[in-house]
Amino acid sequence: MIETLEEYALAAEIISAVAIIISLIFVGVQIRANTKATQASTFHEIATLDINILLNFGSSPELARLITMYRDDPDSLSEEEQIHGFYLFGAEVRHVENLFLQNENKMLSAKNWRSRKALVDGIVLTAGFGALLKHPFSKFFDGSFIEYGRTQRKKSGIEE
Repeated sequence: MIETLEEYALAAEIISAVAIIISLIFVGVQIRANTKATQASTFHEIATLDINILLNFGSSPELARLITMYRDDPDSLSEEEQIHGFYLFGAEVRHVENLFLQNENKMLSAKNWRSRKALVDGIVLTAGFGALLKHPFSKFFDGSFIEYGRTQRKKSGIEE
């Protein structure tokens, strides 16, 4: 039985501490749920972008040819084709840059990143990416992504 004011204060402190612990556990559970929801939303948006890019590039044989040729051997294209190919490839690079940055910002789960990393690495290892690195427009891409691309290219033995 609580009989003194000091005992009431001690009981109140214990109850407060327990309440704080319970509220922190609740906040932790909510943060985990929000993180999963954010990652799911991010993955959905990325999948939508993947589909749109694939549909656009596949919408005509000429677009498909230009993007493929620019990716594999940009020097084999005429000057006019190189300009078109560069912009098509730039859109693809922007997409994989977004994937890279989403991963860097922990917006993708480890599982989702593993499934996308091959796409990112596949693009940065192309001849088209090498051409982009030499292009003045390369400064319009995120520096950490460009550095990642350069590092992956060096690891693969691709010279600049």
